[in-house]
Amino acid sequence: MAPVLRSIAARTDMEISLISTGQHHSQLDQVFSFFDLTPDVDLELMNVTKNLNELSSKALMGMDSILEATSPDLLLVQGDTTTAFTGALAAFHRQIPVGHIEAGLRSGNIMNPYPEEANRKLISTFSTLNFTPTLSAQKNLLAEGATPSSIVVTGNTVVDALNSISSKVTKLPTAVAKVIQSENRLVLVTAHRRESWGEPLKNICASINKIVRAYDDIEIVFPIHKNPKVREIAFDNIKEHQRVHIIEPQDYFDFISTMKHASLILSDSGGVQEEAPTFGVPVLVMRKTTERTEALDAKLSKLVGTDTDKIVKEAFAILNNKQKATKPISPTNPFGDGLASKRIVQAISAWSSGQHPYLNEQDSFRFP
Repeated sequence: MAPVLRSIAARTDMEISLISTGQHHSQLDQVFSFFDLTPDVDLELMNVTKNLNELSSKALMGMDSILEATSPDLLLVQGDTTTAFTGALAAFHRQIPVGHIEAGLRSGNIMNPYPEEANRKLISTFSTLNFTPTLSAQKNLLAEGATPSSIVVTGNTVVDALNSISSKVTKLPTAVAKVIQSENRLVLVTAHRRESWGEPLKNICASINKIVRAYDDIEIVFPIHKNPKVREIAFDNIKEHQRVHIIEPQDYFDFISTMKHASLILSDSGGVQEEAPTFGVPVLVMRKTTERTEALDAKLSKLVGTDTDKIVKEAFAILNNKQKATKPISPTNPFGDGLASKRIVQAISAWSSGQHPYLNEQDSFRFP
């Protein structure tokens, strides 16, 4: 969202009011500082329980109060979080138009990812403007009956953000550099999704144990989520090894730097699937389904699920190919070209002046 906000702030015909959910202050503060943004309102949801109904209730009431006081012409939400959904719902209840950034992603399984698949489908029912990152996302919305003129194929703003910071994250973060041997290959692991809790995460941990024992030139770095369920399983099931490093969650810039230096990424994250192609790092997607099929089609990622043997087999296939695991594959990102925020603001400007927001094919994002 930050690149979009900066693009809007640079205009004289638009005003923005930035609402922060306040859920991850340390990460947010760094991003706000880099992009020179200051939240106008903080919902302070940091200490809300992980119960989705309580989070939804507090976010909905907080957003409603803000919308009542400000009466914006448009509410922009990004992604598929519960707070994005409740923000869109609050706007709908007050008949305020909604613009959905990263619209149209679909896995086809309402329970996977959970609750994101439901959130994004529901947001689409409220949205006046749908900013889809890819053509396949556009096709998903059209199949669901969305008005064609409401859809703008923009690319993903995550690529805009990466382009802004890539030159500034040239070195490994200190927390990583001090625990690994610099000549070794780096394998980055992230696992935190709700559907991974329990046996799937135990299988992922077993995979880590097998992979590190099979090679003497790799270092596995696992920035572990704050969620107690994730931490308990990881610490109970990952065997102590001098080349397995469970570290505390990284801020955005440190994580991007670690990703940039990785030879392989094992992840259940949606964002990682979008970010890694910028650096040409292969990703094994540890999920049953993925809504980001463009990376699969481009051979930039592979869907491996959470079966230990499958994860290990596919990791070996990459790590055994030393050239592939040390030199990046073609760093062409199928999710964006760095111009998504420009297209989004252009479409909002057209819509606000009574014109169709639709961009012609030449101006829309296309890959390849």
